[in-house]
Amino acid sequence: MAVVTPTAKTQFIDAAGAPLAGGKLYTYAAGTTTPQASYTDSTGATANSNPVILDSRGEANVWLGEATYKFTLSDSNDVEIWTVDNISAPTTALSPILSGNVVVSSDTVGAAFSITQEGGGYIFRAQDSTGDTNPVVITSARYVGIGTLAPAEALDIDNSGKIQFSASGTARTIISADATNSTIDVKDDRNFVVKTNGGTILTANDADITTTVPVVLPGSPTTNLQAATKAYADTKASGSATITAGTSITTSGTLSSGVTVSVTSGGITATQLASDSVTTNKILVSNVTTSRLADAAVTAAKLSGAQSGSAPVYGARAWASITSGAGISASVSSVSKGGTGLYQVNFTTNMPSSSYAAVATPTGTKNVFCDILSRSSSSCTVEVFSDSGSNVDNSFCLIVME
Repeated sequence: MAVVTPTAKTQFIDAAGAPLAGGKLYTYAAGTTTPQASYTDSTGATANSNPVILDSRGEANVWLGEATYKFTLSDSNDVEIWTVDNISAPTTALSPILSGNVVVSSDTVGAAFSITQEGGGYIFRAQDSTGDTNPVVITSARYVGIGTLAPAEALDIDNSGKIQFSASGTARTIISADATNSTIDVKDDRNFVVKTNGGTILTANDADITTTVPVVLPGSPTTNLQAATKAYADTKASGSATITAGTSITTSGTLSSGVTVSVTSGGITATQLASDSVTTNKILVSNVTTSRLADAAVTAAKLSGAQSGSAPVYGARAWASITSGAGISASVSSVSKGGTGLYQVNFTTNMPSSSYAAVATPTGTKNVFCDILSRSSSSCTVEVFSDSGSNVDNSFCLIVME
């Protein structure tokens, strides 16, 4: 495409139409009286004098930068001839700066506006008046950059930017990225839906995630929600779960309230239970039946300290075989005499209350009787007397239950 040649040199004439020899051209920043340099050639490396002095033909080499200028022309005696403000300079010899509202209108079948870039520069660049370093560009490789001068893909948005999808001006979905996260933000309590071949395969909202296709887990599990068989997840927050042979529950795992664990026969052995880890208040009464207790499963050592529970099972909390002189063979701590036939039996472990049942039986002598004279949580007093009602010293046996 051929174009009209621009004016190679700037020439000015006087009122008589003769060259304005020795005339003076002052150049200012637009709208001011602040001098603004023009240049001797296209490189912009050497500034003209200000004012520019015209030669004998009224000519001068006047090249302008990208700023906007005000020109004042005077004769050689500094008599002003005219002043023109807001002069826009071209950026190259063929690419003028367009100011104001530029409208391209066409009524043809061809493109209304066409840009041809035959070099390696940008096809398009939009920036602010300060020479923006984060403009909108189209590179010679047809990559679009928004907020970046060097787009690396067909569409490259600076990582502080966002893509927003809206309906009637209301944001519906925002895709954004920063140095840490890539985010898809779905607004207004709406679902995030993934489709393939026209069908929904994944739906996510603030309540749950559902999928119509299998979720394939890694072959080598590394976290709690991965399984070697890819068939199940090995933790469950609520409901019921079955623990199969070989599955371990470690101290780092916690079963929340409402979880039921079913253990198959032979699943738990004595070596898998720590000492004192199972107590009566951890086992429901209905869960332990005679058919579930193997022979020899209950021994004296296993019942020690288990003298609590509901009827009809009660255990003796203390026992004693006491001589007439207060010697003992017993589980109690000591016996002291308070007088003839009066024995205070002191418990090794206090009773829960003083409402226990205590039975004392005389030994070795007929016509001698025992009575529990008083009770406290820490001791009881046994009175030994004859059939005539007189206190006597005599050996006896004692059982305390509650």
